[in-house]
Amino acid sequence: MNLILSALTLFMLNADIPAKVSFLVGTATIDREGTRYSVVLNATLHVDDVVTTGDDSECEIQFSNYALVRLQANASIKIEKKEETPQGIFHRIFASMGEVISKVTKMNAGDEYEIRTDAAQAFIRGTTFKTIIEEDGTSSFSVFEGNIAVKSLLEGAKEILLDQNFTSKIKKGELEPLVDKLSDLEIAAFVNTYKDFIDRGKVLDELRGKLEEEKKKKEEELKEKKDDAIDKSKDKLKGLFK
Repeated sequence: MNLILSALTLFMLNADIPAKVSFLVGTATIDREGTRYSVVLNATLHVDDVVTTGDDSECEIQFSNYALVRLQANASIKIEKKEETPQGIFHRIFASMGEVISKVTKMNAGDEYEIRTDAAQAFIRGTTFKTIIEEDGTSSFSVFEGNIAVKSLLEGAKEILLDQNFTSKIKKGELEPLVDKLSDLEIAAFVNTYKDFIDRGKVLDELRGKLEEEKKKKEEELKEKKDDAIDKSKDKLKGLFK
């Protein structure tokens, strides 16, 4: 566990890299600026990269905002945006086909993670969910932890809050998704099938908590040093006017 946390920490601290390949079974490719590359473990990924898995393959991508994304066989995503501002970190990916599972840890107030398809977009702040994109663009979002906001790409569409253990399905060009409750069988199947993925997501949750604690501690120490310096300056000025 400690070795895993150390490796993840090194990546998290390098905010210039939007993502990296953290797990790979079978084959996958990266399309970058007109050239196709074979995916290797720990390969760094950048904005506009398209990752596609082959037959009987799985590929996991770890993002710098603590999100973990798993592509099942014959799935494809594009890293559309990574923006870091004083207000927070924003990631957006476009899922064009196949089955994509996402684990997004609880983020800071200004952070945001978004996944788009040809039919809809989903806004996530801390949850575990599955996205399936069919050949005609029909998209389903199933939530197994937390909640997400789903919205059609059509103008005038409203966000639909999808709670834990619910699923939605929307066709390309539809204004609102159909929402239904997941069955106990579907929930159990997800937990059993993706247990290893869920466990790795828990590691990221633990890492994020530790890093946030360290960050807060350093900020408090810096504030104390500044306050001490100000107090000493005031005392020195008082001494000059005695």
